[in-house]
Amino acid sequence: REVPVIATVNRFDVVDSGSSADMLGRSMEVVKARVSLVKSGQHVEYTICVSLDGQQWTVTRRFNEFVTLSDALKKRLASVPEMPAKSMVRQFAPEYLEARKNGLNAFVREICRRRDAVNCTEVKDFFLLRQKAPRLAELDA
Repeated sequence: REVPVIATVNRFDVVDSGSSADMLGRSMEVVKARVSLVKSGQHVEYTICVSLDGQQWTVTRRFNEFVTLSDALKKRLASVPEMPAKSMVRQFAPEYLEARKNGLNAFVREICRRRDAVNCTEVKDFFLLRQKAPRLAELDA
């Protein structure tokens, strides 16, 4: 079935998760920060604007959620759009994050163009399609 979904990664935000109150948690944060070269708990969240049937909403996802979606689609589909590469070290440089956002945008746009991808449960859940568009939940039942 045709599901005319439009999705665009509009922005990224570097988020600080806060710090642990216990001594072990604080010690682990120091180790993580040294390994990743950034303050522990920081991560990037990407805001995706989704449109379907005249409705519009936003979804916030982390990079690893895009990776999980891509991996799930690789198991179900013959081909999957390319994802931006993972980095070995967390990077928060605005130029790097902008380039990654653009790569995620290309990934999301290609998924939305493909009927086989949009009809996958993982895509519907990623974009909250069944929650925001009840007719899709009814079609799956």
